Amino acid sequence: MSRSRIARLAGALAAALAVAASASPALACTRGYSYAGLYSSSPAFGVAASLSMLAPPSVDGGHVAAWVGVGGPGLGPRGTDEWLQVGLASFAGSPETRLYYELALPGQAPRYVELASGIRPGEVVRVGLLELPFAPGTWIVVTPQGLAGPFYLPPAPAPWAPVATAESWTPAGSLCNGYSYRFGDVQLAGHDGGWKPLRRAHKLQDRGALVRRSSRSTFTARAA
Repeated sequence: MSRSRIARLAGALAAALAVAASASPALACTRGYSYAGLYSSSPAFGVAASLSMLAPPSVDGGHVAAWVGVGGPGLGPRGTDEWLQVGLASFAGSPETRLYYELALPGQAPRYVELASGIRPGEVVRVGLLELPFAPGTWIVVTPQGLAGPFYLPPAPAPWAPVATAESWTPAGSLCNGYSYRFGDVQLAGHDGGWKPLRRAHKLQDRGALVRRSSRSTFTARAA
């Protein structure tokens, strides 16, 4: 579903800024993938957040999502794609918002799994991922629907820094997607499985998106 681009995000952000500087007013919306969120300044053994929609999303094409996750394209063993994420997703042509998780393992196509549908604006859904302290590389997904997994993710060359972000994807053309998400009480897990609020993080903010932190561990992500 998401095929996120977190591994190449720094370069993508720079490219987006360059395009924005030369784009005409008719090209006001970001094509392809764009992000609005935070990523941890250090690795962790899990990430969790309370996700909610502040308004119904507007999806002209593709999808929008709000998720927490680890890994990314090129971040697995030998540069393979490997990630695990969980969150809310909405698609063009459908009024419903879904609770989902997505798993990408090296050499395999990403697997999108829907856990629930009919999530409403204002409804708060607590989601998280956790690497099991007694089984390194083994992760579980935690949602109100229960546990999913365990999933074994082969060790990556470098530890992953967890991400909490909104995402939009639009196909080629001038389609625009809009969303307004709240990420509440974002927490990271330590090696012992204990949770602490996110303190130090870097901002992801593509053209047309806005990230606003109301505290160190709570923020909103919006796109018109």
